[in-house]
Amino acid sequence: HSFLKTPRVPPLATHSDMGVDFRSLLALALLLYAAWGYPAEPHWLDGQMVDHFSTSNATWRQRFYMDDAYFGGPGSPIFVILGGEGGIPPEVGIFYPWIAKVFAKEYKAAVIEPEHRFYGESLPFGEDSFTREHLSLMSSQQALADAAYFIRAQQLLRNCTSRGTSGYCPVLTIGGSYPGFLSAMMRLRYPAVVDMAYAASAPMKFYGQEVDEYAYYTRVTESAERSMAGCAAAVKSAFAQFESFVADASLEQIAERFAVCSPLSPSENKEQLADDLEFLAQQTFANLNMANYPPDNRTAMYRTCGNFVSAAAKGGSAPLDAIRSLLLTETLRISKSRGPGRALLRSVDVEEQAPKACFDLAAHLPSGDSASARCGDWSGCGNSHDGEMWDYQTCSFEVEQIGFGSATQMFPDRPWTKEWLREHCQRRFGTQPQPLALQSLWGFDEENLKAQASRIVFTNGLNDGWSVGGILKDLSPERGLLAINLPNGAHHSDLAHDFGEVDTPDVQAAHAKLIAVIGQWLKDVRSELGVVSAVDSTVVI
Repeated sequence: HSFLKTPRVPPLATHSDMGVDFRSLLALALLLYAAWGYPAEPHWLDGQMVDHFSTSNATWRQRFYMDDAYFGGPGSPIFVILGGEGGIPPEVGIFYPWIAKVFAKEYKAAVIEPEHRFYGESLPFGEDSFTREHLSLMSSQQALADAAYFIRAQQLLRNCTSRGTSGYCPVLTIGGSYPGFLSAMMRLRYPAVVDMAYAASAPMKFYGQEVDEYAYYTRVTESAERSMAGCAAAVKSAFAQFESFVADASLEQIAERFAVCSPLSPSENKEQLADDLEFLAQQTFANLNMANYPPDNRTAMYRTCGNFVSAAAKGGSAPLDAIRSLLLTETLRISKSRGPGRALLRSVDVEEQAPKACFDLAAHLPSGDSASARCGDWSGCGNSHDGEMWDYQTCSFEVEQIGFGSATQMFPDRPWTKEWLREHCQRRFGTQPQPLALQSLWGFDEENLKAQASRIVFTNGLNDGWSVGGILKDLSPERGLLAINLPNGAHHSDLAHDFGEVDTPDVQAAHAKLIAVIGQWLKDVRSELGVVSAVDSTVVI
């Protein structure tokens, strides 16, 4: 195959400054790369397989990004940042500056970042990719195989040699959230390709169906109350008033009260509009929770809690005004700040912005037939085709049990049920959810991980709703199955797009520990492989 249509690897950078201490590196990188990613030129893998588990030779073009500024050549590591449930446009480029500008520099690593199939411009069937006949090839199983094939191609591009030779390039996969799960699974499922994995905020136990449905929004509620005392009660009261209002209001009255842009969809009805608005408001709190770092009075969660506490004190219709304001400000702001999809959520700035004149409901819905804001993932799916694809994934193998209710939450009761999910998925995609399929095939519960896996580090921000489904303890230190918990952290805050002196001490300590752990693993890999001189040895695909 002619696998790559991309410029040759750029010349190697010098490393005269490798003696700079860790804190100095962070401070320097903070000044230059305090952003949620940095722009990069897209490249394309032309020979990616459409179906890795058939005899078909059909291929497609996968978009990816790379930064070889610090790559030390054959024998140096390759850090693979895995794409997830969202496209990666060039203006976003490389997700995590800390990885590319600090971590990679420390170990002279190449950084590569493939876009997940069926997201962004990585479409196996072009614009026809979203038809039902093609969605069977949209799965994490295929995505893992994509990553394995992609890694081999990238090793070949960099003249890396076979395992056991001095020119072998050890591979570390990195991901946050769903890509954190993928990172761990790459090490579990493809140990001959991936030598070690870094899985931040990986929802392992959600996909293993081991999490109580109310645990997620209970942690979101706790995070809100931690931001400001009285927030949970104020939010709960506002949603109760919302439900009372919509019960007696007409479609037109609901649209007017919450400033929904007109015209409404011809298929819109009162019940659907009310549910869409309520869910989008609830989803906004889920997103505020994920970005609630550092957890101080500069976050959007703090600002939002202040608005709701103030509205509760005013009484009357002020709580309804707070929900309308939430939709017109924070919901829209998060939609812009998170970038495409769900995987790129970053901290939301605290600068106030004038509310929009009206709330464009359609702009917040996934694409496709029978779309609604409430989707397979009750923390939110996102909009457009990216949102549609994540809705599909949570209607197939990545099933998440997340519901509203119980005295520990600040939201109205709305239990999640398998019956609701089956009906939703059948209506949207004609699919039957398979919540236990991956767990049964792969075995990624704690006991199976201890028996099968090695060299995976799990990190968890304990202020994050997803942490209730994470690996929160060392499973086997002797096998390198480690957990690092961040009491002040939110959603993959250790991979946060702003980093350095703004980080809390626990995240700074985690960065130092991660650099040390990965450094030891790199030594272990070379020792285990019994590195010899590279003589007529090449990577084969």
